[in-house]
Amino acid sequence: MRNPVYFFGIFAVIGLPCLVLAVYFSFTTLSQSGSWDNAQGTITGFDQSNYPYVSFEYKGEPHKIRSSYTSTDMNMGDAVTVRFPPNEPNQAQIDSFFSNWFLPLFLSIFGLVFGGVGGVGIYFIKKKQNGRRELFDEGRGKKISADLTGVNIDRSYRVNGRSPYVITAQWVETGTQLMYLFKSDYIWYDPTSIMGEKKKIDVYVDEQNMKRYYMDISFLPKQAN
Repeated sequence: MRNPVYFFGIFAVIGLPCLVLAVYFSFTTLSQSGSWDNAQGTITGFDQSNYPYVSFEYKGEPHKIRSSYTSTDMNMGDAVTVRFPPNEPNQAQIDSFFSNWFLPLFLSIFGLVFGGVGGVGIYFIKKKQNGRRELFDEGRGKKISADLTGVNIDRSYRVNGRSPYVITAQWVETGTQLMYLFKSDYIWYDPTSIMGEKKKIDVYVDEQNMKRYYMDISFLPKQAN
């Protein structure tokens, strides 16, 4: 199974350029609103795709354009404002919030969703990896022997249509009688048969923050494919 960082990285790679483009088009729209000319026009008809024709005057000359923006509430004879680059009335478009801001808003939402999923996913994966390194690899965690409670499929997470297995365990702290629940990192095959009659499993915890822990599943073989 491919590393989940790669999976979330794809989301981040898609999201970041969208956010950059959203900023670019937002800046472009703001620049146009301050530098482009505008004129009052009238809807004089519609083409077969229901895009309006707009007639207006600029510097005493009549002009007519077909707008690439349409709306269900547009009617023949409606007054509209058009905007266009200075001295280029043939490039005029209807001035509306939707036509001006649709692309920046779409890219922003798309970028935030994909970038957010990718960024948050990578953050939690790295956080888990750092916890393993500090608590297990570097021996900073306190080793406890927790009671195994089962092997489950985590259906809240899917990659390529597959959900991983997790080993679950619990441990009761003697002094406080508080119960702590633990689960392993994702396992991409069913480890039940390998665990056999195993009743206990080692968990390395941060005594200052019991939410930081690493369950030792190094006894499981690595998946070859």
